[in-house]
Amino acid sequence: MTQSAAPGLEPGITEDALELFRAHGTRHTYQKNQLVVTVGDNFDHLFLIERGKFSFSSIDRNGRSSIYGYKGVGAIWGLAGVLLGTPASFFFEAVEESEAVCVSRDAVWKLIDDDPIVRRGIIRRLGWAVFEATSFGHQERMLPLKKRLANFLIRNADASGAVELPQSVLARNLGVSRYAVGSQLQNLKRLAYIEIEYGRVRILNHDGLKAFGAPA
Repeated sequence: MTQSAAPGLEPGITEDALELFRAHGTRHTYQKNQLVVTVGDNFDHLFLIERGKFSFSSIDRNGRSSIYGYKGVGAIWGLAGVLLGTPASFFFEAVEESEAVCVSRDAVWKLIDDDPIVRRGIIRRLGWAVFEATSFGHQERMLPLKKRLANFLIRNADASGAVELPQSVLARNLGVSRYAVGSQLQNLKRLAYIEIEYGRVRILNHDGLKAFGAPA
């Protein structure tokens, strides 16, 4: 049995658990920019990303959209919503032509009841989610902008190292001005950690940027 998640998999979810989900789900193809889940929708399915990339975002009271991150191959989406039966709090959209296996809420709960591999995977994933949320909250309170920006880029880069977000959206995600983000991006560029493209930031030195974002 697989003991740890392979690169690209959700922390806590093993390939064995994913195979069981796949066996009880249905594969769907989504076109570029297709909205899959809208805020307020009931979470009826768990999504396993098999190809391509999806974004999750929200809209503030002023109607501005902020992308909080991406889900790529090996990731899952909607676990908390399926388990709790709560409405979606984010928009979930295909960034490019993508595929996902959709597992119904009833199938997820049956697997949890019947299979120890799935139960362990769910418990581990929820534990990781608590750890990640606590760690992120600490960063937001304690780390300077330059480190928060570095960590945000690391978390949201795709397999090629690209973060496909304009500086205005980066700024909204970090709760600062576009000027402040632009200044810090230029600093990271001077350090040769990133290059700045139109509507995109590309990581050149992943390990260096990760070390740069670590707490002092």
